[in-house]
Amino acid sequence: MEEVKEFFLKLLMNEAWPARWFCGRWTNFHGWLYILSSITIWAAYFAIPLSFFYLISKRKDEMPFVKILWLFILFILSCGLTHFIDALIFWYPVYRLSAFVLFITAIISWFAVISLYKVLPLALNLKSPLQLESIVVERTKQLEESNNTLTRLNEEMDNFIYSASHDLKSPINNIEGLIQLLKDELENDNDPVIINDLIRRIESSTMRVKGTIVNLTDIVKVQTKPYDDVKEVSIRDLIEEIIDENEILVRLNAVMFRFDLKMETVLYSRQALKSVLYNLIVNAIKYRSPFRLPEIDIYCGYNADNRIEIIIQDNGLGIDLNVNKDRLFTLFKRFHDHVEGSGIGLYMIKKIIENKGGKITVESTVDVGTAFKIII
Repeated sequence: MEEVKEFFLKLLMNEAWPARWFCGRWTNFHGWLYILSSITIWAAYFAIPLSFFYLISKRKDEMPFVKILWLFILFILSCGLTHFIDALIFWYPVYRLSAFVLFITAIISWFAVISLYKVLPLALNLKSPLQLESIVVERTKQLEESNNTLTRLNEEMDNFIYSASHDLKSPINNIEGLIQLLKDELENDNDPVIINDLIRRIESSTMRVKGTIVNLTDIVKVQTKPYDDVKEVSIRDLIEEIIDENEILVRLNAVMFRFDLKMETVLYSRQALKSVLYNLIVNAIKYRSPFRLPEIDIYCGYNADNRIEIIIQDNGLGIDLNVNKDRLFTLFKRFHDHVEGSGIGLYMIKKIIENKGGKITVESTVDVGTAFKIII
């Protein structure tokens, strides 16, 4: 402890050592080369922190790892001070001060090393300007796609609202008129047959309103449901499940199913795929030809672009694509009136497939049949 006490009491004294010029055999060239090099290093070590200080003062809120930067400023300043004292010792041999400054520099150095080690994983995650530019380009592209999607959805919503208001207005007006007629009949105490007929017609119009509301709900679900239950789905099992659920319809119409499955399973949302195939198969049966038994062919395999395609082909009534091609997948559009339908099935199918990144196309000939090709 006496040595430590003496060390700090005599920190700036130089009586114990001669000046460095007198230690050893220094030539003028050797000595001044050492001194000037040390002074130059000291000057650079002080200039570098000034640059850092200016940078921090200008970009304080944007600079990452500011505390680490301040620690390195102290480290560089202390290193510079050791070189300055090293040059000073040629005239003023303050070796105690030199040792103390070296000790302080060593402590700061290890603090810097430990702090740098801690932030190194975060620093490695920082993006380069090129990476940041790539991210900006990608985000801009995503934003444009989102804007385009939003614009499309707005347009579809306008059509949706127009069609919905039209489909609801007609049965509601009909209900109002029928209720007034029913009131008149009740006041006049007329024929119960007429009253029962009016009640039946009111119930029919009410069911139309209810059906329209259910359809609108289904459309909203398609727009918002993510269908994220993605897993390996067996095409054959799914088709057979749909056949079982429509057993009466299939048996009454003696429907023949043929499978050509180059691949038995696909990686897809089971709910989404079932909804798509269900609509296409039931439509194929509903719009069958009256002149032949219905036949439905199911194909699954890779296309020329190495993407999975599923084809549902029937031998039914067919669709005149020359007239209806542009309206085929729009809301509330129907192409055969002899069968009850909502006019939203194909629209929903298209939305489900496109929302999952796929595509649907159709080929059809009147009185020959229709083939829907789904690319997933």
